[in-house]
Amino acid sequence: MCRKNLFLLLIPTLFWSQQKPNFEIGLQLENDSFTSTYNDFYYTNGLFAFANYVSSKSTSEKKIIHGFQIGQQIYNPRNVKSVFPEDHNRPFAGYLFAEYNRTKMYQSNQVFKMSLGLGRIGPDSKAEQFQDWMHETFGFGEILGWEYQIQNLWAVQFGTEYSFPVLNRIASDKIDFHFYSQGEIGTAFTGLSMGSLARISLSKSLTPIQNSNFYNGLGNSKREFYLYVLPKINLQFYDATIQGSMFTDKSEVTFDLKPIRFKGEAGLKFRYNQYNIACAFKYTTDEIKNSSAIGYTFGSLEFSYVF
Repeated sequence: MCRKNLFLLLIPTLFWSQQKPNFEIGLQLENDSFTSTYNDFYYTNGLFAFANYVSSKSTSEKKIIHGFQIGQQIYNPRNVKSVFPEDHNRPFAGYLFAEYNRTKMYQSNQVFKMSLGLGRIGPDSKAEQFQDWMHETFGFGEILGWEYQIQNLWAVQFGTEYSFPVLNRIASDKIDFHFYSQGEIGTAFTGLSMGSLARISLSKSLTPIQNSNFYNGLGNSKREFYLYVLPKINLQFYDATIQGSMFTDKSEVTFDLKPIRFKGEAGLKFRYNQYNIACAFKYTTDEIKNSSAIGYTFGSLEFSYVF
């Protein structure tokens, strides 16, 4: 009986090992409490569910990944116990969205990704209700001040990501380097980021980026374990969660942006057969002019399963 049960548990792994992985589902959670229970403010929570699959148009020269994502992001001021708007150094805001993305990965290890998203910022995002439920469930205390949140607006977003290998002369089977860029334009966020990605293997040789789980590459590699570091310079031209709608002035608490920021990200990514696990630490410098709001950190946890 024990042998039979063990065989049944191993069936998914045995089946996966005989097939080319072509479909992935996953969940990602971001929260500032993952890095510090004291620094619990600004971007305070993100929850995302996603699915990716390999296109039938993929060839030996390039791989095409189609992806779908739904998510919610929640933003708070430093003081979440005051009903007075003058005490809020950042607006309360929620963002609920759905996104389609398409990623091309080339044999040269260039990666180009495009995305199109639609969502709502404001009370329709249900961020207030979700945060109230979380705080009541886990005993974090009552949140006050959501009546001054950014008001409802439609969020239509277009985004791109592009990366390619650099510093090939000093790269090896244990470490590689990539130029990284990201752009977004829309009624929620408009900005540009540029930086460098470094991956450092903590086990065997690095998997080529087009097959790696860094970009959800759905490659044939069964094992990956590496550290990555991704520092970026961010030029942010518009952020509706801080400035409110570009078309109306219905939001009572808004601020002007600091357009130039530094964003740092470092984390671990692990793959074992069909399982992917990732954790990351992320930091952003000050985002707001004429405010006591300072830079902040948050953590990210991600899990996915590949079929």
